[in-house]
Amino acid sequence: MKRLRLFHFDIKTYGNYGDTLLFEAVRELFEGFAGGDAFEVVQSRQLRDPVTPRLVDFINENVDAVVIGGGGLFLSDTNPNQRSGWQWNISLDLLRRIEKPLIIFSVGNNRFIDQADFADPFREHVNLTLEKSVFFGLRNHGSVETIKEYISAPNRDRVKYQPCPTTVSSYLYPDLYQAEIPHERRIAAESIVGKRQARAGFDAGKIYADQVDVLEKLSGEGWRIESVPHARADMGFHDLLTERGVVSSEHVLWGSRDVLYKGIEYFADLPIILGTRGHAQMVPFGMGTIPLSLYVHHKIRYFATDIGHADWAIDPRKDGFQDTLYTTINEVHERQPELRKELADVRQRFFDTSMGNLADIYKSLTGETVTPSFRALTPPERRTAARAYDASMRFDKMEQDNGRLKRELNKARKDLELAAVPRQSMTAGLRRRLRPLRKKLTGS
Repeated sequence: MKRLRLFHFDIKTYGNYGDTLLFEAVRELFEGFAGGDAFEVVQSRQLRDPVTPRLVDFINENVDAVVIGGGGLFLSDTNPNQRSGWQWNISLDLLRRIEKPLIIFSVGNNRFIDQADFADPFREHVNLTLEKSVFFGLRNHGSVETIKEYISAPNRDRVKYQPCPTTVSSYLYPDLYQAEIPHERRIAAESIVGKRQARAGFDAGKIYADQVDVLEKLSGEGWRIESVPHARADMGFHDLLTERGVVSSEHVLWGSRDVLYKGIEYFADLPIILGTRGHAQMVPFGMGTIPLSLYVHHKIRYFATDIGHADWAIDPRKDGFQDTLYTTINEVHERQPELRKELADVRQRFFDTSMGNLADIYKSLTGETVTPSFRALTPPERRTAARAYDASMRFDKMEQDNGRLKRELNKARKDLELAAVPRQSMTAGLRRRLRPLRKKLTGS
């Protein structure tokens, strides 16, 4: 069996726990498939950085296929660029030059509620990306259906469902997973309502206050309330919980170089979580936690629907929100043992889908049929993976710094060349504009 060499366009960061774990989980899912004999990720780059001709040459000469994802990459105003119209920062010309098959894996349509449509060249770019792909998998059925609107009719059936690897974390980290946990009144909370939600009519101050009121009431009834901010933007809600004296303990999942697996370990025995981020649903769910969410983004409703509980995506704009939230939390607590078993069955389906998709990908690339199986990392291998993740992230940072320096040097050269233009060949207006630059460059 040939082990295929993969290049991975990812996003490594310690600033958002969902992204911190997600792209590592993608790598571990590929490399654990078929006992570790089918795939190997040999190189990666930040997908938000501009793809260069040199990088395309490296891909064409050194790997068998290219993985893009996962994550909510179909979004125009995070990493805005005119090359693609979405987060993968590659021009149409360079995309055409890639000779190796693409694997779009567990990507999401991340458009916010009432957000403007994608601009050119998104439609052309996403169709070309699909045409060059052996697999085009999106992380929820809502994304599958909404992205099809941009795909040419003959290719729409090629858009497949591929759950986020974080939703099957109990299979990636079986030694950390706990099938049964204490039936206790305990809930963690995370919340961010940002500018894009505000433009759609969500009132952050009111939504935060409503949640805190409910959590404070639960605390008074003997519940343990824990704060689990996933990113810096979550700290406003965390501070509000703290000021009100509601928080029993805090578990900050961002900003630390040793955070990669800390969330997984924390969620292993957590009964319930309340959040607004997509990965504040998916990561806890992957370890057995019951995910309750506020419907402040389409992806929240998409995922809740996929796990059979659209009612767990609660709309904070509706009348009676506090009562609905309070009632839902208590109902879920009462049914915790049966709900954990139900969600374990959903997770099994997600894992089976993932194994089937990886088998299809391997067959498409090699023509060889492989029986799906999986080998999870051992604890020592996880420690090695965490060190490799940190080293790769520092290398990416160095590459970004080098690229920035090159751009600054090129600009300085042009400025120097312009400053050296003979005075007699300049217009009066150009001489006036160059006078400050000459002084800056010559120190006179």
